[in-house]
Amino acid sequence: MFGFLNIFKSRDQKIREKAFKLLRQASEISKEIETEKDQVRLRGLAFDLKKAHDEGLRLLEDIDYDKSKLDKIYFDPKTKTSENFKKVEQILQDFNNRI
Repeated sequence: MFGFLNIFKSRDQKIREKAFKLLRQASEISKEIETEKDQVRLRGLAFDLKKAHDEGLRLLEDIDYDKSKLDKIYFDPKTKTSENFKKVEQILQDFNNRI
């Protein structure tokens, strides 16, 4: 209904919104990883988390977004050594070792 308002948004604002959406998605996936026990599902979630996280940060780098503001909006699992991120890194490392 209000899609026509998008024409008034700047390119940077659209990219910023997309990046924040991806980072929120990464946060949600991180919460799922915390409770997931199935290894196959964990592997899929790990790849999804890595993809969403890296893509979101890449988009913000493309528009030269000040990352010091990012701490107020998004919990970056790489800077805080969370158990979920350790699980993800271990799963991805195991997968790369098999290839």
